[in-house]
Amino acid sequence: MIEQKVKDVLKRYDEIAGLILDQKVDEFADKMDEKPPEEDDLTYEQYLQRVAMQETEEQSLLMEAEPREELGGLSMNDYFAQRSFDELVEILEFCAMELDRGVPQSVVNALVNIDDSSAVEEYARHMVRDSAWRDEEMKDEDTLFEMEFQKVKASLKILSGRHDASLIDDVLDRFMSYESTHSFVADSIAEYIESFPDESPRKIIDRLEEHKDDGMEGPCEDLIVMITNIGKEKKSDEIYNAIRLAFRCMTNKIYAVICFADYGDDRAVPLLKNYINRHQSDISRELFYEMMSAIQNLGGNIEDISDPFGDFQKKG
Repeated sequence: MIEQKVKDVLKRYDEIAGLILDQKVDEFADKMDEKPPEEDDLTYEQYLQRVAMQETEEQSLLMEAEPREELGGLSMNDYFAQRSFDELVEILEFCAMELDRGVPQSVVNALVNIDDSSAVEEYARHMVRDSAWRDEEMKDEDTLFEMEFQKVKASLKILSGRHDASLIDDVLDRFMSYESTHSFVADSIAEYIESFPDESPRKIIDRLEEHKDDGMEGPCEDLIVMITNIGKEKKSDEIYNAIRLAFRCMTNKIYAVICFADYGDDRAVPLLKNYINRHQSDISRELFYEMMSAIQNLGGNIEDISDPFGDFQKKG
């Protein structure tokens, strides 16, 4: 059984982290027109949430490193590092079900570094394969899906930390079964998939190609972002061609345009210019501006591009 003092520490940690997140969201909400132009989030709200979460994570890690009187003067990092596998599993499941922000990194790290590697990996694989990935798969109607998925999220972090790529196919197949995706699910999947830059790209591309004739919507939009993030650190023609395929086939081409800019290959400039020239009569204003920004970010000249809206220069 988890000692009450440990539960109290975890709940207080979660409460403070929640307050920090609220504070950060309020802080950025007062700067609605100040999204840096180099940031590629589709909306300010996405930028706000992403940056607020990043800063909250940083503060959370600092809290986990602080000595705590309730833990005998140990930090959460040090305390959990001394627990057994069975204790840590119980703590992980308590955190998943009771804490708003899920499992602290200190618990994940303790399981990553534990000596009993076979037990840890077997547990993590079981959680990923057998936990609910959607509301209708929930066995307990009194449990929220978001709570259940915290176990999957923590298990994926454990597998990433242990450099276990054995579930890439399983994870991608489950993810591709969604019609549309929850951001917290997509973020968890991305963290695992992007941890394996050698193994993941071909598997992502295979799934993108399966949907090239149906608009590449839903999970495909997340996959193209994942492969772009991998490619920023490890460029290849294979990854560039995947983004180009997405641009050609996606219903919502803005994802591919943002990925072109983020990936940073100037071969995309003539491709984007040609598209604008061919679609003067039917390109949306949103897509046009995103493409113009991408061309500029890639070092291209926009002076020779005809503006069908007549106001691009006014934007500057």
